[in-house]
Amino acid sequence: MDNEKKLNILGLIIKVVIAVPALIFGFIVMTSGVNADSDDTVKQNFMESFAFNGVMNISYYAIILAVILVLLFFVILLVTRPLQAVKSILGIIVAALLFFVLYSMGTTDTVESLNVQGDITASEATMNFTHAGIYTAIIGLGICSVLAMFMGLIVKLFRN
Repeated sequence: MDNEKKLNILGLIIKVVIAVPALIFGFIVMTSGVNADSDDTVKQNFMESFAFNGVMNISYYAIILAVILVLLFFVILLVTRPLQAVKSILGIIVAALLFFVLYSMGTTDTVESLNVQGDITASEATMNFTHAGIYTAIIGLGICSVLAMFMGLIVKLFRN
């Protein structure tokens, strides 16, 4: 019970320190009315504002903290349950192989076929990289969704 209280307090601290300011600054940024069509001086002033810098800094810190925690939890997993860590590494390797197969296959999309407006350009490598990343994510989400839906049935089959 003591660990549960500590985790609840830690969760509350994370909410107060990270989530609440991020939501407040994010709301201010979203309701500012500044967009891509705004005047350059308005955009520049907005980018120097306290709210915009707050959102950016909180985002940077949250990403850095998430990366540190993922690496820390992976090291802890490697020490406490090495078999699970090996399975995680194998999953990352399979996802990377899928990505590189999709990347090497390429895509037939071009800037023209996507009907991109304005002066936006993208190289073929960028298009292939984006295509491979999107399809890798979709395939991973699909596999995880199917496993989540049928996990009870799969577990029953292996237990019998």
